[in-house]
Amino acid sequence: MHSRHSPLLPQVVALAVALAATGARAADLNARDFVSAPVGTVLGVGYLPLTRANDYHGAGDSTGKADLAVNAFAWRQLIFTDICGTLCTPQFIVPYVDVDIRAPGAASRSSERGLGDPQVGGTLFFINDPQSRTYSGLLTMLTVPVGEYHGRNPDASPGANRWALHLNYNYTQGVGEKWMLEANLEAQLYGKNDDYFGQDLEQKPLYRLQAFASYDFTPGTYGALRLIHADGGELEFNGRTLDDTHQRYTQLGFEVGHWLDPRNQVLLGLTRNVATKNAFEQNNLLLRFVHVF
Repeated sequence: MHSRHSPLLPQVVALAVALAATGARAADLNARDFVSAPVGTVLGVGYLPLTRANDYHGAGDSTGKADLAVNAFAWRQLIFTDICGTLCTPQFIVPYVDVDIRAPGAASRSSERGLGDPQVGGTLFFINDPQSRTYSGLLTMLTVPVGEYHGRNPDASPGANRWALHLNYNYTQGVGEKWMLEANLEAQLYGKNDDYFGQDLEQKPLYRLQAFASYDFTPGTYGALRLIHADGGELEFNGRTLDDTHQRYTQLGFEVGHWLDPRNQVLLGLTRNVATKNAFEQNNLLLRFVHVF
């Protein structure tokens, strides 16, 4: 059964938008994320993703005034180990999120900041061949709903009040001496939020393709082109499917990574939507710092 006129539809749409802008950032990959390191290597990674959008593409924005600003910081800690019987990378991510949003169709703005939902998991490598620069693995990340959440202001809350599972299969192949090509097939699976204005909100899986083509300019500097295409994420409110919540978007971007020395790397990335349905048309800036302990 479908619902076209739920009184909470603008807020429900806003929550989907906010989750796409905050939670999905943790699932976004960077070029060469699946290039392995020796067993025993420990990495600390700091992410500073910034999202800006002032145009919502979809029927949910009846006023045409929706906009979104997300500032976040996330810390990721991981180790390369053979404890799994093959190479794997146990890890965790802890985010801090600042959301300012005018929901599609809403009369006023809403803002929240605080700790988001942490993620735990890791990558299990199926192929690890540094000599031929061939890698493949499954990244599994479980989102634990312990972040700051407000049931009366859910669209801007840093946490989502639901479990989530992100599955990403990667294949990475070096081409020639300087090129590297990567493909990632991803599924984001969501549990139920049982306190969305005191009611139940569920979301169908969101499927994404992330692809990269990167090139070594120097031994310590590379550039990469990136493509993200997403489809899915339709919402159900109290068991009823909501029209105009099935998301489709395509993003293009680039990033540049540079090793300052053998233990420290910085990365700058820019991404923007080039096709959007039932979502904000986003512009994303990412600054990333990697330290090898």
